Amino acid sequence: MKLKKFVEYTESLLPHEVSLLNGIKQFRDDDRLNIFETVYHNIHSGGFVKEYDTTINKRKYSHLMQWMQSNLEENDTDVFYRKLNDLDTRIKADLIDTEEEKELLRLISEYKPHQYHFMRFYEVVKGYLTFLLIRVRMNDYETINNFIHLYQDEYTRSKELYNRITQATSDIVEDYYKSTLSEKSSRWLPWLEKNIEDKSLDGLNRYQSLVLLTYLSLMDYRFIQKALQYYGDIEEDIVNGNYYSRKLLINYYGNKQLLLMKLHKHDLALHYGELSIMHDGPDYIMYLNNYSYNLLKLGKEKKALQLMQEALPYVKNTSNRYNRTQFIYSMIRCYNRNNAFEKACNYAENQLQIYENDILEHNWSRFFRNYFESLIYAGEYNTVKKLIKKYKILEKEQLALSQYPDFPYFNWFAKLIAYKEGNLTEKRFKDQINRDIETMKTSHRISPSRSVLKIVDSAIYELV
Repeated sequence: MKLKKFVEYTESLLPHEVSLLNGIKQFRDDDRLNIFETVYHNIHSGGFVKEYDTTINKRKYSHLMQWMQSNLEENDTDVFYRKLNDLDTRIKADLIDTEEEKELLRLISEYKPHQYHFMRFYEVVKGYLTFLLIRVRMNDYETINNFIHLYQDEYTRSKELYNRITQATSDIVEDYYKSTLSEKSSRWLPWLEKNIEDKSLDGLNRYQSLVLLTYLSLMDYRFIQKALQYYGDIEEDIVNGNYYSRKLLINYYGNKQLLLMKLHKHDLALHYGELSIMHDGPDYIMYLNNYSYNLLKLGKEKKALQLMQEALPYVKNTSNRYNRTQFIYSMIRCYNRNNAFEKACNYAENQLQIYENDILEHNWSRFFRNYFESLIYAGEYNTVKKLIKKYKILEKEQLALSQYPDFPYFNWFAKLIAYKEGNLTEKRFKDQINRDIETMKTSHRISPSRSVLKIVDSAIYELV
């Protein structure tokens, strides 16, 4: 394949990365401009790919690839953050050399207010000022000292905001974990919106505020449209390089997918979900779980299962226990949706043996719900009964329902077993479920899981 290396590289680029490059390009060479315009078209065309001009000298393709990569790195906030940490370490160890000092002075002279990692930059510059004073080096003292005094109030403000965001994160994530929105979390909403709208803030505090607003939006539909509007505002900062990093961009895509899914705009969400799994990262499994769920919503069960199976080696090496348990129940769900119930049962049983403590601590409800569905479709009622007793599932459910409203699915499963064993009439069984549904719809305006209702109906009419 001609230009294989170049094509592989460009296909790895994200749309907003190419838009960033498009905003800074200044090509005098028509061939390089032609190549880049083809790159831009292929990334943004939605699959309508143009062929590259193979008559152009291959060295120009190589040079353009180097230009794209170097400019992305130059605008990458993660690269900048690592550079700051390296400089700070060398300053404190008295190892900083002349070239590194020149680089730091250049960064100070070119500093633009409200940078993404402003707080870390300020701390490094302040550390460098101390380094100079101790050594009675006054050549660059005035430049450094002026910077410290000019941005001291901004730094103090940013640190105070960052500390408050830590408290807000604790309150909001705790509610998100319980799937319920309390006053403790919702009270942060006006403050978060104020932060996002304040373009005089550093990028880290602004974006973290948007992430927390996303959590609130996933718990309450009323906030979603505003959150999406803010993502549109932040997009400009990503494209102009102020907030760009591949990790942040992947997070941006993943969060937009979740918000659009919450609005049941699954087709539009799929685009962002696909982008969110283009590159590995610490949260790859989380993005994959969300993407596969969206695929299932659109009836793309085979693709969802294939992606999950391909990720199995990656999951084995992850250290994030929460994400791993998410993957496990998502994998079971994918097997179920592909009618591979025996495989689902075998996989769930194996994972429960290996990661029992993690499953019981994280996502136990979703794990056992999907596992029990597999077992019931496989006709393994007795196994469901044993697991309910062994892990005290009904007691766990009762405690969970006392903390946040939901349907008593495990109680339904237990009653289903009683019905199948002849210890409960069909009428009493159905009446109990209908009462629960009516109560939840009236009190909390929520509807039960379609998959659970489907399996209940199937059991009643002897389909399983």
